[in-house]
Amino acid sequence: MIGSLLDKIQLAFSRFKNDKEYSELVRTSSLALLVRMVGVITGFFVTVFTTRFYGADALGIVAICIAILSFASVFGKFGLDVALMKYVAEFSVEKKLSMVKAAYIAAMKVILPISFLISLILFYTADFISIHLLHKPYLKNLLQVNAWLTLPLVLILVNSECVRGFKKIKTYTFFQTVSVSLIAMFLLFILSYYYSNKEIPTYIQFLSIAITGCVSTFVWFHYSGFLKVNSASEFSTSTLLKISSPMFLTTLMQLIMSWAGTLILAAYNTDSDVGVYNALIRISVFTNVTILAINSLAMPRFVEAFSSGKILLLEKNAKEAARLILFSAIPAFVLLFFFPHFILSIFGKEFPGNEMALYVLLVGQLIVASVGLPSQLLNMTGRQSILRNIALVSALINVIACLLLIPHFGLMGACIAQVIGIFAWNLLSVFEVKRRLGFFSFFNPFS
Repeated sequence: MIGSLLDKIQLAFSRFKNDKEYSELVRTSSLALLVRMVGVITGFFVTVFTTRFYGADALGIVAICIAILSFASVFGKFGLDVALMKYVAEFSVEKKLSMVKAAYIAAMKVILPISFLISLILFYTADFISIHLLHKPYLKNLLQVNAWLTLPLVLILVNSECVRGFKKIKTYTFFQTVSVSLIAMFLLFILSYYYSNKEIPTYIQFLSIAITGCVSTFVWFHYSGFLKVNSASEFSTSTLLKISSPMFLTTLMQLIMSWAGTLILAAYNTDSDVGVYNALIRISVFTNVTILAINSLAMPRFVEAFSSGKILLLEKNAKEAARLILFSAIPAFVLLFFFPHFILSIFGKEFPGNEMALYVLLVGQLIVASVGLPSQLLNMTGRQSILRNIALVSALINVIACLLLIPHFGLMGACIAQVIGIFAWNLLSVFEVKRRLGFFSFFNPFS
């Protein structure tokens, strides 16, 4: 058995030396992972600072605002971020920067007015949302400020995806996972010594998002030569929308699965429970910290392999990505499984006692780590409508589970509902990849 393991390790090193595709995947993923790890560390400190200095209820308020803002941003970008990424990747290979600029302008013609309209709607409905939906009237003023962060968050998401189209994976990962939490960490570190108002962490998040939105725009302009290149003949907005529409629905359903538990729990339970639940979510996803880094490199590769008709290369890339995700997740799983009480105690006195809820969430993350990237495979190979249907079914299952479980079981009910939704999404995605592309997306260690 030991000899077999050594043979596998030796084979892996040999492949790293001789297989260009595999070695580039490992190298680039490792660099993106380092950036992602910075995001995890800064996010961890932001959560700890918030709960230690302001309490779990302060973290709950942040989570509620970010949940609403996340939904607003999905409508604001309307799936155009991923659609742009595909076109930027295509045009950058052909050195057509004028077409890149034209596509970006076409997207902004949709994004800017929609984002402004959404901000207006959220601003004028803040009273209704805070009183009648969340039963927390004291959140009205925060929700009104929150409304105007829609466009900055949309710009972060769109600009980072465009940067990914140029294969600037470290920069993409920085804006997706590090920038906001890094700024928030420094601001919290300074302000926590002077202000004790529990709304301070939320305002810090607002400011961090606004700053990152501006910085991401300047960085995108730099990479694309936006101010130096003349735009090509007008790019068809309808072309972008044709691709973005199914992606919009898919992303919306993903977001429902991510935040339904938070918002439904907020309607039934205290801000403190919402804060503990979101801290548990953040702790559990530490296990899959590598996914975004590997995914950011794998998606353009999926597009290239599929568009070239190289299904065997597509399968190879998918399984190599799955292997890296699974192996890199194991250390964090071991740590969280054996030392949950110690880890939870770091966040404050409200957190120990929720070890079983953390174990439930770890089951969900183990599912995610085991299946590879099936939904991304469907998305990048023209199966957006199939993924949309999977997302609709999974989100519906998740919301029904939340509505049935949270009123009776509170925080634990939210955790169970989260895992049920994750299981449905990944199981359906794996079988559709097998059905449409002819292979399973997960890595089989026995093959």
